[in-house]
Amino acid sequence: MAFTPGNNLTSKVAAGAAVFGAASQAVDTAKNLGAALSNFSSVAGADGVGAAIRSINLPAGGEAIGDLVSAISAFGGDPYANDWRVRLSLPNWSSFRTSPVLKPLKEAGGLVFPFTPTISIKSGAKYSPEPVVHTNYPFNAFKSSDPGTIDITAPMAVEDSGQALYWIAAVHYLRSIAKMFSGFDPKAGNPPPIVYLNGYGNYVFKNVPVAIQSFNCTLPNDCDYISCNVVGSAAGNIAGLADNVSGLADTLGGAIPGISSAAADFSAIAGGVGQVAGLLGTFGIGGTKSGGTAHVPTKSSFTITLIPMYSRTSVRKFSLDRFVTGSYLNNPFGYI
Repeated sequence: MAFTPGNNLTSKVAAGAAVFGAASQAVDTAKNLGAALSNFSSVAGADGVGAAIRSINLPAGGEAIGDLVSAISAFGGDPYANDWRVRLSLPNWSSFRTSPVLKPLKEAGGLVFPFTPTISIKSGAKYSPEPVVHTNYPFNAFKSSDPGTIDITAPMAVEDSGQALYWIAAVHYLRSIAKMFSGFDPKAGNPPPIVYLNGYGNYVFKNVPVAIQSFNCTLPNDCDYISCNVVGSAAGNIAGLADNVSGLADTLGGAIPGISSAAADFSAIAGGVGQVAGLLGTFGIGGTKSGGTAHVPTKSSFTITLIPMYSRTSVRKFSLDRFVTGSYLNNPFGYI
C-alpha cells in the first residue's frame, strides 16, 4: 500500500521545522547537544540520558548546585525584614531561579503583590461529640486544630510593558507552583513545591510554609490590553524540536512497513536529546529565545487560596507555650 502523509504527519513536520528555525540561534547549546547526542548514541535506551548530561560538563546526576536535596522555598525573612508587603517566595529549584519568564519575580524577591490585597485568614478547632446515655449534654472530645486556608484577592493594574511582563511572570508562577514534578524531571513524582508567605510583620505572616490550592484570574472585556515581548528557553525550544522528531519517527514507523525498528531507534535517540535539552533549560543553560508577543489586561484581579503546610517533624516539636509567648519569631518557618 502506498504511503500518503496525513494531516497529523504534515502538522508534525511543520511544527518541527518551526521549532528548528526558532532554535537555530542557540549555537552554543546546539554544539553541546551534538556532543551529548554522540555520547547518547553509544548507550541504548533512556539509560544513556545521565551519561549524556555528564558529557556536557554538568555534575553527575545533573545536580546543578545541590538543588536536588529540596524543592522548597529559598526565601528568608532577613533580606526583606523591613518590607511589610505581602509576598510569596520562589521555590529553591534551578528552573524557577533561571527561568527567563520568572525573571521579574526574581528581581523583586518573589511574587510581591503591587497593590494591597484583601486577605482572609481563619483558625479552628475540631471537636467530636461523645453522646452519653441519660445525660442532657454531650461531651465534646477534642480532635485537632486547623489553621485553615489563606484566601488572597489581589488587584493587578498594568500601565506599561514592564508591568505587563511582571503580570505574565505572576500568572506563570502561580500556574507553575500548582503542578507536580513529573515526566523526565529530576524530581519526578514529587508534589508541587512549597513556598513561603510573608507580609505585615512578624505576628501576621512570617515565613509561613504554604502550597497553592487554587488560582483564579478573570480577563475582563471592559478594559484595554497592553502588549509585551516575552522570552523563553532556547534549550526548551530544542527539546520541543526533539519531541516533534520523535513523534514523526513514531508516525513513520507505524505507517510504513519494514522501518518500524529503525524508526523506534531514531525515536529513542530523539527522545534522549529532548531529555538532555529539557534538563539544560532546567539548569538555565542555553540562553533565551523570543517567545513572541503577549497581551495583558490593564486591570484584573487574582484570587488565590493557600494551604499552610507543616511537616510531621515540625508538628511533633510544636509547643503551645512557645507559640503564645512569641518564641517562634526567629524560627525558619512560622506557625499561624
